[in-house]
Amino acid sequence: MSTPAARIVGFDWLRVLALFLVTVFHGLVLLDLQSWTRIGGMSMGSLGVSLFLALSGALIGMDDRPAIAWLVARLKKIYPAYWIATVFAFVATGASGYKQVTIEQFLWQMSGIGLYYSEDLINVATWFIGLLLTLYFSVFLARLTRYSDSIFQGIAIGSAGLVLLHSSSGFFGYCVAFYGGLLAFRTRVPVKSLLALAIPSAVLSGADREFLCIATVWSLLAASLAIRQVPKAIGWISKYSYEYYLCHGIFLVGCLKFLGTGTLSLQSVFALVVGVLAATFTAVLLQKAVSGSLTRFIKAWGRG
Repeated sequence: MSTPAARIVGFDWLRVLALFLVTVFHGLVLLDLQSWTRIGGMSMGSLGVSLFLALSGALIGMDDRPAIAWLVARLKKIYPAYWIATVFAFVATGASGYKQVTIEQFLWQMSGIGLYYSEDLINVATWFIGLLLTLYFSVFLARLTRYSDSIFQGIAIGSAGLVLLHSSSGFFGYCVAFYGGLLAFRTRVPVKSLLALAIPSAVLSGADREFLCIATVWSLLAASLAIRQVPKAIGWISKYSYEYYLCHGIFLVGCLKFLGTGTLSLQSVFALVVGVLAATFTAVLLQKAVSGSLTRFIKAWGRG
């Protein structure tokens, strides 16, 4: 019987690390401290997003469910929480006057692919959902054929080539991180495969720094497989990582607007801490609300 990917406890550490990097990045940007957001020439935000995508690719590589069953499961995970967070973001933005909102943009963002409509999104962090959906549908289409691995390899090589040409390096760098993780976990020796990919990627960082980010992510992914247990707190944070990602930007911006100064100060740091706590609390509520609603819907469908 086909089954979803098994849980790897080391991945919990990477999810929490990715959340930390993205949260700190957004906090520093909101305080106009972009110069503080780079580590060894890499953007903290890009490193965090690449980690999320490489993890997603790895889990897909281990998932042997049929293409349709896998895609349906992924969309069930992505959309309900995303829709709730998006409605909340538009209502809060419209009520506060922080940005202008339109019906057209609302519909685009509810579809999940607002990334391709506008760069000035409501709840900017959710641009990531458009990229994730694109990658998922590419996997779905490839899995409908007998040549999925060859297709993945071709897309990965093509994306790497576009990075080398400095053509939307960030976007296609994320694609390389995703497909590399996926392909490595299609093998019996994912650690060796990841390191074999990371070494030439590190060499190519001389041509484009995006490759250094990719090499770092693949190396971290390989190292995480050596971890056999994690503290309960890390596992708990990892459990709500998706929902937290969806709503953290809303609360960071909101708390900084109403409690902070907009520049680096104790007041602004306090506002960001309150925003993180509020986003965490909301993430827990969001996941419980979605899981409860889906359970009731499935039971009602069964009775019908």
